[in-house]
Amino acid sequence: MPRLGPVHVGPCPLGPGLSVGDGTLTGMKMIEAIEEVLKANDPEGEPGYLGEFTLAGRLLSRGEIAVCGLDGGDFFTFDDVADGLHEVYLAFDWDDERGAAVSAVALVAGGATPEALTGASWEEVSDDVNQLSEDASAIYSSTPDNLVIGGALHRTAGFAGGEDPVAQAVAEFEAQQDAGSRTPVLDVVVDPASGANALVFPTCDFTSNSILVGRDESGTGIGIFWSNFDG
Repeated sequence: MPRLGPVHVGPCPLGPGLSVGDGTLTGMKMIEAIEEVLKANDPEGEPGYLGEFTLAGRLLSRGEIAVCGLDGGDFFTFDDVADGLHEVYLAFDWDDERGAAVSAVALVAGGATPEALTGASWEEVSDDVNQLSEDASAIYSSTPDNLVIGGALHRTAGFAGGEDPVAQAVAEFEAQQDAGSRTPVLDVVVDPASGANALVFPTCDFTSNSILVGRDESGTGIGIFWSNFDG
């Protein structure tokens, strides 16, 4: 199977002083804030995810934001968070046989603080479930010609050589894990015209049963959290 071409793998380029799994005080406070929001908004008071959150990368959004399986189509898309560069935290769970799998996704709007997250008003906006993939899913926004994410990836240099974007992503996840990573992520520019990227990550479930959108006092969107993944 062809290896992926010019995509960022492993540690994503987060900017000065930041890295995947950022252990700074700010990074830890943000993760604690995400965990607090998820637990406070769960009807049973449960966290809604397995494993641990890590700062996995940044999403340059251009248009509505979605989380979807690579072999599916958009189910819910959101324009509540303005275009810009946003932090993405992923909750990674680990199984000795399966390897890494993401069990929740938290997008934090650029410039938002942990205090802003915990002080925001959070609304459950899904009235159904969000379509994931058993092997690989992504968070993304703009794609050329409004393609579904699998089709958009297939147009990129790294995925164009293969027939199945899911299989190619899984092969790269396995390569990262063989190199010692427990948080495999692909950072792929899917819309060269705007620079919009996608973060692709391993999943083992088919649905996300909770989508929370957070807004500050002025009504500005400051975060979108997908959780309660289910197979």
